[in-house]
Amino acid sequence: MPRLASLFVVWLLCLVPAWGQQTALRLGIMPFNSTLALIKTHQPLRQHLEASLGRPVEIYTSADYAAFHRDSLAGAFDLLITGPHFGVMCMEQGYVPLFHYKASLRPIFVVRADAGIRAADQLKGKRVGLSNRLSVSSIVGLKWLADNGLQAGRDFDVLEKSTHGAAIAAVAVGDLDAALTTYTPLKQVPPDVRAKVAELPTTVQVPHLMTLAQGRLGQATVDQVRDALAAFPATPEGLAFFKDTGYQGYDAIGPGDLKILQPYVPIVKQMMGL
Repeated sequence: MPRLASLFVVWLLCLVPAWGQQTALRLGIMPFNSTLALIKTHQPLRQHLEASLGRPVEIYTSADYAAFHRDSLAGAFDLLITGPHFGVMCMEQGYVPLFHYKASLRPIFVVRADAGIRAADQLKGKRVGLSNRLSVSSIVGLKWLADNGLQAGRDFDVLEKSTHGAAIAAVAVGDLDAALTTYTPLKQVPPDVRAKVAELPTTVQVPHLMTLAQGRLGQATVDQVRDALAAFPATPEGLAFFKDTGYQGYDAIGPGDLKILQPYVPIVKQMMGL
């Protein structure tokens, strides 16, 4: 029996991937959804990176947007999927720009389908939910409302929820009159929730979530990550990932993206006391 047990242990060890002794890459994902949902959604990407890079990749997030951004600025992650406004700030702290999702990030208001709200001015006196005040959709969307004559706290009440999904669900059950979100989180909520809400679009858009790499990884590793990401959309798993999330694919981060986002960076820094 002891010999059989030893052979069983050896057999198990043979199943461990060859990279088992290598340091895992820490992939940090902004907590725009629940931790379980983030892990489930990004599992195909994680597995693709592991196979392409030949080393383990582990998914991490933080308690909220502020904590995640501070962790990011402190270099807690090797790879990063973060809000575009946060991405600009992370590049100032040594992260290398790789890609943003091809879909544009367009703030929209979600309202109950039977509420009769069809224009922004009808949000006056309403309860508007945010996923987080620091999300780019919140910052851009609230500024758009202010530019159209509706000031948060004066013309409508603002309530924060834990995630985009939670804010949308609160509208569906009538706890909120509207939620400020984007098309991609709306696409990712359960069909029964989505069926109860309608979209009220804005007229602004910014680059979508950014994927960055820590410069400390070195040029060779950063290039490997870039190549692995570039190949992902063409794989069966990548095709399903981008279809299911609505992200559509990757575009390289360019100077034009940074120019669009630059006006929002001071707002974030002021809000976070940075």
